[in-house]
Amino acid sequence: MSKNTYTIRNYQHNDFDNYVRFRMEAEKSEPSGKLLSPQHLAEELAVPKYYPERDLFVAEIAGGIIGFISVFLELEIGRALVEGLVHQQHRKERVATRLCRYALQHAKNSGVKVAQINVPETNTAAKSLMSDLDFRFSRYFLELKLDIYNTHLPDINPHEFNMRTLQHGEEDKLTGLQNRCFTGSWGFNPNTTEDIVYRLNLSGCSPEDVTMAYKRDRPVGYCWTRKIHIAGPDPQENKGLIHMMGVVPEYRSKGIGKKVLLAGLKYLRCNNICRVELTVDKKNPAARGLYESVGFKESMILEWYEKKLI
Repeated sequence: MSKNTYTIRNYQHNDFDNYVRFRMEAEKSEPSGKLLSPQHLAEELAVPKYYPERDLFVAEIAGGIIGFISVFLELEIGRALVEGLVHQQHRKERVATRLCRYALQHAKNSGVKVAQINVPETNTAAKSLMSDLDFRFSRYFLELKLDIYNTHLPDINPHEFNMRTLQHGEEDKLTGLQNRCFTGSWGFNPNTTEDIVYRLNLSGCSPEDVTMAYKRDRPVGYCWTRKIHIAGPDPQENKGLIHMMGVVPEYRSKGIGKKVLLAGLKYLRCNNICRVELTVDKKNPAARGLYESVGFKESMILEWYEKKLI
């Protein structure tokens, strides 16, 4: 089929229904485990500092979307995060290659220095595309899973540290804490309070999902979870995420990380969550050891690739 049978253009507001249809059909044919619904996709398009009409490109044939590529610009650290998908029936038509070139040109025009993308280690086609586009392998991340329904979670003795859930109006505390915990970490883009407020107000989310550890009145660690309830008769389909978790540098190696992690896992189990997932940098042995100590097992390897733009 000739490449002229499809076109690539910027996403428009009235594309939403077609975009949802494409994403839902693609998920049914090739399950990724992502929670997709019109509401969740609308929230994805409304992330602060992301503008779909500028940062999202679609490939279409006869008015039907057959692929997309998204560019999330992190101008503060000079990076663009790229994510995309092409319908399996059109993967021999160089749609993905052309979409990526649109995305890379957009990122370069925006002034960022590097574009990054992650793909599962087993996705040989995507890895071949990265090579064709002169992306270079950067590092491994691991996806870990835990069946908390059948896992013993020990009691928590906080000793000199107090733990409680985040309260409404304390979003600035979580912003400052998260930035202190992760400044200097690979790929971390410092958050603003606007970012934190947005994520705490996504569907199914609330400040109660965040357990905070305090030394007197100073926050020193946290575990931020997310509940994903799957509609259906089997409650074991429900899953939880460890969205972010950290301890400030000066209070590490004092057992705070394990305490807030256990508190987060118990919170998820009390909310009828049976399995939990997270991702961790393979080059972070302390974090990996912590998660493995409570029973997390490796389920997937993700490979990050990057391409310098200037």
